[in-house]
Amino acid sequence: MTPCVGAVVEGHGEVSALPVLIRRIAEEHGHYGVRTTQPHRLPRAEMTGSKVAKAVRMQRLRAGQGGVVVVLCDADDDDPQKVRRLTLEALGGIQTVVAVAVREYEAWFLAAAESLRSHTAVRDDASFDGDPERPRDAKGRLEQIMTESYKETLHQVRFTGVMSLEAARGRSPSFAAFEHDLLVALGGRDGSADRA
Repeated sequence: MTPCVGAVVEGHGEVSALPVLIRRIAEEHGHYGVRTTQPHRLPRAEMTGSKVAKAVRMQRLRAGQGGVVVVLCDADDDDPQKVRRLTLEALGGIQTVVAVAVREYEAWFLAAAESLRSHTAVRDDASFDGDPERPRDAKGRLEQIMTESYKETLHQVRFTGVMSLEAARGRSPSFAAFEHDLLVALGGRDGSADRA
């Protein structure tokens, strides 16, 4: 049976982008036909409180038996391990993939910046040489390699569809960790996404 993946996300753009990312990762690793539910969005402040557990329980029902639930939030300026631990504590043992993008989801785009060149909103010479998880304003850095203003609800899903997963996993430990944990939850992995 093909699993269904439910999700709880922080950002408006992630509501559309995360299902695309989940399906891309799954297909790249031989998990075809993975279905996703409409993610439940919670503000960042509620990602470590009781509301996240309620949202995860709802998504678990939607995902059904054998389903997987992902909670994705941005670390921003907080310690990502602490954010992950607090979220897991709030879940009280509910089996969930908890992923924390170091700084923010857009840092994953910086990690794969050159692969975004194929999108018309990105400059032909786009690149990012620094540590993609270091800048405080990944959205602002991303906008510097674009030909227009970055709009999370417009660009996040589109960039997710074209970014190189290989580049993202190679340059972003938080992306590699998310990919690893998702593949384990889906029932196996092929070893190409070693956890950082």
